[in-house]
Amino acid sequence: MEERNPLVSFVLATYNRPTDLAEAIESILAQQYEPFEVVVVSSSTDETSELFADGGRFDGKDVYYHEFDERMGVPKARNIGFELASGDIFVTIDDDAVLGDPDATSRLVSLFGEHEDVGVVAFRSRSYETGGPILMEIPDPPDIRMSSNEQYRASSFCGVGNAIRSELLDDVGAYPPDFVYGFEEHDLSLRLLDAGWDILYAPSVEVYHKQTPKARLPSAETRERQIANRIRLAVRNLPWRYVVFTTLVWSVYAVVTAQFRLAPLRRILGSLYDERDALLAERDVIDRRTIELLKSRGTMLYAWWYGPDPRRVLANPDRLLW
Repeated sequence: MEERNPLVSFVLATYNRPTDLAEAIESILAQQYEPFEVVVVSSSTDETSELFADGGRFDGKDVYYHEFDERMGVPKARNIGFELASGDIFVTIDDDAVLGDPDATSRLVSLFGEHEDVGVVAFRSRSYETGGPILMEIPDPPDIRMSSNEQYRASSFCGVGNAIRSELLDDVGAYPPDFVYGFEEHDLSLRLLDAGWDILYAPSVEVYHKQTPKARLPSAETRERQIANRIRLAVRNLPWRYVVFTTLVWSVYAVVTAQFRLAPLRRILGSLYDERDALLAERDVIDRRTIELLKSRGTMLYAWWYGPDPRRVLANPDRLLW
């Protein structure tokens, strides 16, 4: 009896980007792999739903559209998509990204077959406009001298393009829905590594990302959310010494990037204080083995703080913005 291929569920979260979303779905439908399905979770208020209506562009093409009135963050929307999907493997790409070629899905499925301990395959992200690699959307290599052309085990992954075993989510849970924007993948990475899974960065699987400004949060608000989420991540997952030092470092960073205005830091710390009971209830510290693994890869756990290795910052100061 011939063994069936794993069912691959493509999960896309979207908000008011019908043109970009349509191109993303077309790149999925062009894949030379079966079986697959496409699950779209939308909070859109424009004409997006028309793409999926009776007689619409994607009517009856294994594409399932789910619309919600709530404007939700990407982590929550993707979690809903995982619950609605039926696949053995969940692939997420941003709604303004496209898969690099028709064989991408076949390659990522093969990678999971070759690496049984890998729970996540991270894709290489390239600029839709220039074709060049987007380094801030590619996980750091364990050796700073390695390039994005090499395959390696990573400590985290980026939401712009990745594949996740469904059984991994059954094992460790999905994204923290309250993160709204930024570092939800890092939180999941810590939990999956702690459970014995691993992350494989595979440059052979690529997405081309437009980085569309429309529907993105303003940069100041984005930065505040990202700083708050770094601290949330530490409280949820790391020993207290890391929590204290991470909070201090990123508080200084918040003040400096706000041109020494204190109001943004007050908002960040105020929001964290307000949710302190929930954060402490979620706290589940990773073990020493996982900490040593992260440190051995020299990426996002350095000394007593959760952030980039200083060598990476010295090589590229923009690294602090990632």
